[in-house]
Amino acid sequence: MELTRHRCEVECIHPEHITPLLGKVVTGREADDLAGIFELLADPTRARLLHALSLSDELCVCDLALLLGRSESALSHQLRLLRDRRVVSRRKAGRVVYYRLADKHIRHVLADGLRHAREVAPRSERQAS
Repeated sequence: MELTRHRCEVECIHPEHITPLLGKVVTGREADDLAGIFELLADPTRARLLHALSLSDELCVCDLALLLGRSESALSHQLRLLRDRRVVSRRKAGRVVYYRLADKHIRHVLADGLRHAREVAPRSERQAS
């Protein structure tokens, strides 16, 4: 019975709703790329790392390790994954490597996602933070 709550009781197509959407729903490669971005964000360490970067212009691995309480090697691995997906970029200054968000889109996705998470969190969790 639980499954039927999420389905129409009769099959009824609404052309006025779907006609404007035809050809606009993401498919194929774009859907894969979009899902890939959300897969990256699904890891709590990467989410915290990206949020820290969103609060600053750039940070080095040492700074991130201190902020997040993680080892530099663990964060370097995560940063490599994020760089491979072009979510972060890096700049080397001598022996120090600085990381930043690759573009403003990622900053907006993070801000919107965090705002949503805070809005839907149970009241007890919101009061604790």
